[in-house]
Amino acid sequence: MPTHSAFIVIALFLWALPSQYVLADIQPRSASLNYSQKSLSNAGNPASAALIVARKDPHVMTGGSIELGGGIEYGNLDELFAKIDELSLLFNPPSEGDDGNDVELPPTPENPIRDYTWEDLFAEYPELEERLDIVKSKVITTAGLLALIASEGYGKAEATSEASFVLNEGLFGGTLLLGMSFKGNSKAVGIFEDINFNSEQAKEQLQTIPGLSESDPVQELDLSGGITLFYNPANNKVKMTVDNDSLLLIKAAKVSQFSLSYSRHALESDLGDLYWGVKPTFYRVGLTNVGTRIGEITDTEALFDDIKNADFIYENGLDMDLGVVWAAEHYQLGASLTSIFEHNYDFPDYDRGRFNSENIISQLDQHVTYTMERQLKLEAGIFTDQRHWSLNVELDANAVVDPMHDEYQWFTLTAGYAADSWWLPSARLGMSRNLAGTGLGYINAGVTMMRFINLDVATTLDTVTLDGSEMRRGANIRLGVQFDY
Repeated sequence: MPTHSAFIVIALFLWALPSQYVLADIQPRSASLNYSQKSLSNAGNPASAALIVARKDPHVMTGGSIELGGGIEYGNLDELFAKIDELSLLFNPPSEGDDGNDVELPPTPENPIRDYTWEDLFAEYPELEERLDIVKSKVITTAGLLALIASEGYGKAEATSEASFVLNEGLFGGTLLLGMSFKGNSKAVGIFEDINFNSEQAKEQLQTIPGLSESDPVQELDLSGGITLFYNPANNKVKMTVDNDSLLLIKAAKVSQFSLSYSRHALESDLGDLYWGVKPTFYRVGLTNVGTRIGEITDTEALFDDIKNADFIYENGLDMDLGVVWAAEHYQLGASLTSIFEHNYDFPDYDRGRFNSENIISQLDQHVTYTMERQLKLEAGIFTDQRHWSLNVELDANAVVDPMHDEYQWFTLTAGYAADSWWLPSARLGMSRNLAGTGLGYINAGVTMMRFINLDVATTLDTVTLDGSEMRRGANIRLGVQFDY
């Protein structure tokens, strides 16, 4: 892939920016903003808005907020796209009607111990029946690369936008919060079929070669595992191909969210106050996918153009979040339950007729539906007088999958300083880790400047090499404004 491939990925998801939001993030929304700011956004506990409005902290604006953000994440596989393109060359089957006659052997390698490609496998060894060891070595190498890409070979990105507004601070004794958020999310992932190589079958096929004469036609030798050797007895030319259903699947999701969150005070005591909240939410979910067999890939970059031009299937859904918060003078505890109805959304039908592998078809079936799963979130915080200094922890009690079928269960720890001054920035620093799926951890940092501009960034400590450049496996940035009215 060209050196600008990473920018192609980023550009793809900036294209998705005007539309879409999903519950599971590449990097958790809870890692940005301090607790009070987040409580007035779509990411907060539905019970928190009434609490924050009631506190009337001088360093918190309780009118509205608007935010844009984006992130990228790669699997732990150096030169991911180069390896996919390498597999494409290995897996390219002969064109229709190709009988091997027109295949020219490459020049004899200068170094006979080099790593052979399939097509020059026997260039130096006319005694083909004695070279089973080379075949086995190459099969093991290729199968290992397949397994590695299947487990670690992905590139993923997202673009987000959201806005929230306090509509009423005294509606039937509670607070009404309007929320709108949008996200575009997509991922390239490999789905691979094992190469089931049978050494005995390959040996038997290779041992037929010495009995051939120059007048015999081109031989098509089945070496097992989808590996075919074309051998021309007239000139000892060979060509080897791999017939395999492995494919690269590109998935994309566009999810719009519109919510009305209502929260109010429920109980007052000397020990603290109890708040509850409910957030009914309307979703419009658009899903699509594009798949290309490894052997048919000529340009990995072009696949991202395919997904931009793909047709999305849109479905609507209504769901609800619930939340409670117990707030005392110097601490608070909270819990929320999201997506209690667990709606299903479908990807477009994918043509399975061109695949022979039951394993591949079974894996594709797992990507047919996205379920917006129910999740329990727990939170706790301690703070000083007037909440200038705070320490907050949030934990997803169970893992859920996003539209890309990646698992997320975030643990987040954030320390923050909130200033009353207009010119002195408030700051926050923390860490977050996905306890499921990738297991990646992020370092998070953010500032609030002039009381109304929020800037938050996050990055992994893990790196990956792409196009010869070392990059962070994951990075995220969010920029927003908050205001009163």
